Amino acid sequence: MAVETVGVMSPGDMGSGVGGALKKNGLRVLTALDGRSYASRKRAAEEGFEDAGSLDELVKQCDLVLSILVPSEAHSFAQNIAEAIVRTDADVAFADCNAVSPETGALIGEVITAAGGKFIDAGIIGGTPRRGATPRFYASGEHAPKLGELDGKGISVPVMDGPIGRASGLKMVYASLTKGTAALYASTLMTAKSLDLYGDLIAELELSQQSTLGEMERIKTVSAQAFRWIGEMEEIAATFSAAGSTPNIHTGAAEIFQKIADSSIGHERVDSVDKSRSLEDSITAMLHPAE
Repeated sequence: MAVETVGVMSPGDMGSGVGGALKKNGLRVLTALDGRSYASRKRAAEEGFEDAGSLDELVKQCDLVLSILVPSEAHSFAQNIAEAIVRTDADVAFADCNAVSPETGALIGEVITAAGGKFIDAGIIGGTPRRGATPRFYASGEHAPKLGELDGKGISVPVMDGPIGRASGLKMVYASLTKGTAALYASTLMTAKSLDLYGDLIAELELSQQSTLGEMERIKTVSAQAFRWIGEMEEIAATFSAAGSTPNIHTGAAEIFQKIADSSIGHERVDSVDKSRSLEDSITAMLHPAE
C-alpha cells in the first residue's frame, strides 16, 4: 500500500519543515499535539499539519511515522509508539530518524518490531526545508523502501543496501566531523578568550587560516543547537567506542555543548537566536553561565 498519510513527531525546526514539504507535495501530514508546547503547535499550524491528538490516533491513521526528536527522547518515544501499536493493532511503519548510534537504533527497532510495527533505520543529513534545504533521509533495513516512497517529495531518500544500522551509522560518522568540528572551534575560541589571546588568535588566523576563520563564524549561532547536540555527541562517542575507536573526542564535544547550553545564551533557539551578534560577543556570552 502506497504511503499517503505521514505522521511527524515532533514539529520542531526539522520536523515541521519536513512535514511542510511533504504536505506541499500532496501527502497528508499528521502529528500528535497532546502535551506539546505552544511553539510546536504554532509550527505545526504554519506548515499545515493535522492534529491527531493522541499517539493511538496517529498510528491508526498513518501509513508511516517519522520520529524526529532529540536523541535522548528517541527510545522512550519508540516505546510509547509501540504501546500505541499494540493497543490499536495498527499496521504502520516507523522510521527512527534521530541522531542515534547503530546500537541504539537496533534497540529501538526491537521495540517497534515486537509490537508488530515495521521498523526503518534512518539518518538525516542536511538542513531543514523551513530554510529552503532538501535534507537527505538515508534509510536502511528491510522496510527502507517504504521511506523511499517519499523521495522527491520535498526530501531526498537514498535507500542503502544492507541491514539496520547502516543509515544511523552514516549519520554518526558524518556528524562526528561536522558538529565535532563545531565543538572544536567553540572550545578553541572560548579558551583563547579566557587566556586573553582571542585577538591574537584571530589576527594569526587572518594571516594563515582565512578559510578556517570563515568557518568559525557559524559558531555565533551554536547556542541555538547546543542543547540538541549534547546527546548526539554522546551517541557518536558510543558509536566510535563500539567500532574500536576512542570515544573521548566526542565525550569532550558533549561537554562543550553542555557548557554552551548552560551559558547566558543557551536558551536561544533557531527562531530566536541573535544573528547580528559578533563572533567575539557570542564567545564571551558562552563563557558566562546563565543566571
